[in-house]
Amino acid sequence: MSKRIRAAGVAPGEEGSLIILVMMFVLVFLGMSVALLFLVMNTTSGTELERKEVKAFNVAEAGIDAGMLALMYHWPDSAANPTTVDETAMRADFDAQQFRDPARSPADEFIQVAIYDNSAGSPDYDANGDGKMYVDSEANVDDDRHRIIILAERKTWQLNFPLVALYANVVGSNGKGLEVRVDPAQTEPLPGGTYVAAYYNGETGKGIDLPADGSVAPNPDSSKTFDELVNSGLMGALKSIATSENTYFTNASAAQTFLLSADAPGSIIYLETTSAVEIAGNTQIGTPENPVVLVIDANGSDVGLDFRGTADFYGIVVIKGNPIIRGTSSFYGSFLASGAIDNKGNGSVPEIRYNGNIIKTINRAYTMSVNIVPNTWEEYTVPDTTTTTVP
Repeated sequence: MSKRIRAAGVAPGEEGSLIILVMMFVLVFLGMSVALLFLVMNTTSGTELERKEVKAFNVAEAGIDAGMLALMYHWPDSAANPTTVDETAMRADFDAQQFRDPARSPADEFIQVAIYDNSAGSPDYDANGDGKMYVDSEANVDDDRHRIIILAERKTWQLNFPLVALYANVVGSNGKGLEVRVDPAQTEPLPGGTYVAAYYNGETGKGIDLPADGSVAPNPDSSKTFDELVNSGLMGALKSIATSENTYFTNASAAQTFLLSADAPGSIIYLETTSAVEIAGNTQIGTPENPVVLVIDANGSDVGLDFRGTADFYGIVVIKGNPIIRGTSSFYGSFLASGAIDNKGNGSVPEIRYNGNIIKTINRAYTMSVNIVPNTWEEYTVPDTTTTTVP
């Protein structure tokens, strides 16, 4: 005969209640386990989403930094001279495994940076000339898109080159007089209404040859001095810019080499020397769009610039000394010398051609810093790939 085994302490007929109680506990713990599983899964998913959002923000912010740096080194002042960010190079700075899945995020969408004006039509240069440009950066990290837009403002060195054709203590010439004319290519109104000033205190030999139409007039204010036209503040700014751009020299040969190089256009070359700088040959220096400022501070010595050959110069020459002009070279812009200019040229072209466009380009060309205009930082998390433009 079989015998029923009864759990100790369990009265007859209570075995079923015990089983039900155990099953209830099992169900409760099972439910808690499932809930905990979903909580962990949701937390992991949320953490992953937050991680992608942070990465997308960081990439977009890097695009803003790159855009501002590009504007710092190159402000877009014409339609032919826009500022761009090398997006391909930027992508190379981020680990593809960490920042994007090529299956979901095409490489060409990883970072996109646009720089455009705050004027109608949003052109890619400072069309209204107010020194402000939008930087628009959009990043895509595993289909998490983040967009940042800021308005950047340019701070420039306050250069104040005078709108004059010439300054010299004495102008001496042999062969022919030093010709000073208004460049027909310049479009700026003449500062005197119908004329531009040529300052000089005396002449020797054939002196200076001014145009018969009166577009260049001598000494409208005979009391003006070189230090008034090229004051200490302007000289200090020029030296600071040249120092920051590694175009400050104390060796005449090194300055001459740079001046004739492809890196010279758009530069300020500042030379402090007791040796004359000799420029020969036919290499054009500067361009109308990227003029050169050549400053030679002879430290009180009787030296300066010896300009030879047939090379034309686009920009402004500032000489604390006594320059010599030879050959058939022409200077487009302005020529300022504290001492005597000795003109030994016998060419048929004008030696100095005033160009107000070039002078004004130089006065506003040098960026000191690029900053974010307060309260213009905008952020968007965008689910689609459309890109709009801020008007």
